[in-house]
Amino acid sequence: MKKLLTIMLSVAFILSACAADADPESLESEQADQSTSEEPAEAEKTEKTEDPESVEDESKEQEESTDSTEPEEEENSDSGEEAATEDSDVEAEESEEETVEASGNEGASEEETKEEQTSNVGLKAYMPKEPMTKTFMQNDEYEAVYEIVDIQGDYVQQVITFGDMVTLQVLQWTEGTVSVVYEEFNPEDTASMLGGFKPVETVDVLIDVTQSSQSDSSFKLIDDKQTTSTPVRDFENVLVVQKIEKADSSGAEVRSTFHYAPDYGLIKEKIEDKGENGYTMNSKLIDIK
Repeated sequence: MKKLLTIMLSVAFILSACAADADPESLESEQADQSTSEEPAEAEKTEKTEDPESVEDESKEQEESTDSTEPEEEENSDSGEEAATEDSDVEAEESEEETVEASGNEGASEEETKEEQTSNVGLKAYMPKEPMTKTFMQNDEYEAVYEIVDIQGDYVQQVITFGDMVTLQVLQWTEGTVSVVYEEFNPEDTASMLGGFKPVETVDVLIDVTQSSQSDSSFKLIDDKQTTSTPVRDFENVLVVQKIEKADSSGAEVRSTFHYAPDYGLIKEKIEDKGENGYTMNSKLIDIK
């Protein structure tokens, strides 16, 4: 027992000596460090627990600023939409004006084209393509026979027999005119004379489409795409020309309307004398050989 007590006392003495040797300055520095580390934590807590009223004021200011910017954006958006609408309206008006102008130009070009076609029909397309004999009936009573004797170059020789009257004619066809350049009544010989033929003068102009568009011209182009019906058949793309002249005896107006078919020449004719003792003569094709 005495030894045990002696040992315990020795341990207690050693422990107390160690505690006395510890450096009081280090203990103070450790305590200072601990207090320093605790201060930021407390500062953070203080910052986090700031006055709630100030936080609310800041949030209200942010909301007000947001509200104040939103109308500006809406105004900008509205003004942009109005500007876009005005631009689209202006573009629509310009488009309509361009459309009207284009249609006007198109109408004008169509009229110009029509006038061109009127003055440049190309009458040679209506020449008889080969010798043939065409028989016409006048007013359903009298027959007239047109015999195409020969065709050379621009010239067509024909012999017209109407009752006892025989007429030999040479027609000259150009792109714009058809003219009688030789005429003989009751000839002794009706054979072709075109081999060395040279016209001396123009006896009569049957068609002149080069002047048909002029107001003072005696010729008027009625149509160049007409379909004309005859007892023989229907002819398409028929040229219809009207000639107006004065009668030699009475001075009354005489209106002649001619129908020419491509490759066949004359297929129909109508003559109207407007004088006091006027008459109307209709001649239509009834046979081709």
